[in-house]
Amino acid sequence: MWKWMIGSAVSVILAIAAWFATNYLGRPLLKFIDLRSEAHETIFRYANILSERPASLAHAEDGRAQLRQLGAKIDALRVVLPPPIGWCLSICRYDLRTAAEGLTGLSNSLGTHDSDTVWFRVQAQRALRLPIDPNEQKRVEVRKRLDGVPF
Repeated sequence: MWKWMIGSAVSVILAIAAWFATNYLGRPLLKFIDLRSEAHETIFRYANILSERPASLAHAEDGRAQLRQLGAKIDALRVVLPPPIGWCLSICRYDLRTAAEGLTGLSNSLGTHDSDTVWFRVQAQRALRLPIDPNEQKRVEVRKRLDGVPF
């Protein structure tokens, strides 16, 4: 009888631990992975939009809305992440705050000829550890070196 009660208690404790690991730790991590994938897809889709033509203007507006919403989702996730997941992402060099700022900045500059578009795109990609176009990376590095240099 005691063996059955002890076995049942251990089973209940293990079930609670499994639920905790799945919902408290696993769900936010899966949400991060989904948002990271969505960020890559959205950045790729709206990478080279110029709003000079009427046909591109609607596409640029759609891109601005999606990028802003994605930045808000990533920042909201950053705020509510359980500390162990936040530490794990930091150790893996993910920066959710910078990613959210980059996506929001990209949404503000999307469709312009401004170099801010490349700057914010690279910022978001770097913060989420997504692939970065080497030419854009060079442009950002040159801009960093020239910031504050008088002409």
